[in-house]
Amino acid sequence: MSQHADAHATKPTFSRPLAFVRGPSRRRIEVFSPKLARRLSLASYAQWQLWLALEANPLVVTFCERPARLGAPNSRVIDFWVALRSTASSEFWLLDDDGDEIEVPAAPAVESDATIPPEQVRGLPVRRVARTDLRDWTTPVANWARILPYLVVWGRFSDVVLAQAIVVYLERSHTLDQIMAHFADHDPPMVEAALYSLVAKGRVLSPDLAVSPLSGATRFSRAIAPAT
Repeated sequence: MSQHADAHATKPTFSRPLAFVRGPSRRRIEVFSPKLARRLSLASYAQWQLWLALEANPLVVTFCERPARLGAPNSRVIDFWVALRSTASSEFWLLDDDGDEIEVPAAPAVESDATIPPEQVRGLPVRRVARTDLRDWTTPVANWARILPYLVVWGRFSDVVLAQAIVVYLERSHTLDQIMAHFADHDPPMVEAALYSLVAKGRVLSPDLAVSPLSGATRFSRAIAPAT
């Protein structure tokens, strides 16, 4: 089993990415992941969008970029390995095409059986993400690009008392402006950081983030605890 996989698990898990190989026309996007508490190197804008979707989804427990290849040593690198809380399982995420991430010769215009990605790799399902899906994520991705710096700060200077006070206050839906006004005695960036950390964990909900740009009118409410 690869050094990137946990040999003691029933299904492989991945915590270390494959080496980033930068070609003459290949970009490199450096980011910091609050969920992983480490830096990542991404090879395309599409991978950056996928990464933000993983950070934003509270059902994603952990993930790893460039976890493995699809097959042979010269085959395409998989974009992400993703572990999900809802299914206690994991899967690979693969962009439908390489786009600006070119590391192997381009595939023929018509896919053959040899070029179609397999449905499973190392016993894990492969989820293919279409570029058209990424276009539908434009608004939430833009919102989470604004939110991520607050989560980085929160990871270093968290205030659990403030976070719990926000949860209590959000028993009813309130706008961001109302939340900021209610907690005006706190440092404003910390209030936003606490709020967004709660959204990232699924304790606070904001459907507005999926459809409208983040603003003072964006509404937030406490998540309803599941019945026991």
